[in-house]
Amino acid sequence: MPSENSTAPSTGNARALGLVHPVDLVVTIIILLGVGYLFYETTQFDEVSPLFAQNIQPSMYPQLLLWIIGALACFLPFEHILLAKKGKNIDKERSVVVHPLTKVTIAFLIVVVLASPYLGMLLTMITICLVMPRLWGYRKLIPTLAFAAVFPVAVSLLFSKVLSVYFDTGIFGITI
Repeated sequence: MPSENSTAPSTGNARALGLVHPVDLVVTIIILLGVGYLFYETTQFDEVSPLFAQNIQPSMYPQLLLWIIGALACFLPFEHILLAKKGKNIDKERSVVVHPLTKVTIAFLIVVVLASPYLGMLLTMITICLVMPRLWGYRKLIPTLAFAAVFPVAVSLLFSKVLSVYFDTGIFGITI
């Protein structure tokens, strides 16, 4: 029985009406609105990175990805049909309470994304690599520190030296 304090969507009265599941329809609309906004943002790109300087517009790859996300989202309202054929009830799984750690993770990632223009790519990645394992319960300090030191540096070197893609250095100007 679902908890009264559950933050999961209440699907008691939101059963599928024919072909379309109402909860999934709302989620699809939200995703498509986000895709539309991000697609508009890609039309505002004005600087071509050296990686994309060979007759390919810088907006091509993100727009292609957004088209794929939008197309896949259009199938969400009909997912219950496929699951019903397999004998599963999509509404039963949605009655499970969202774990509080999920909310903490979302809040942390929003803060980090908002701080990333100031921190720069390298410090943002190091922050995520340091905090996320600890947040999720991994308590071994040495492997976490090694991961936070090696992974961001390797990614930064790959993008800057191999792919010639440069990211903002932030207010501290730290780069590799």
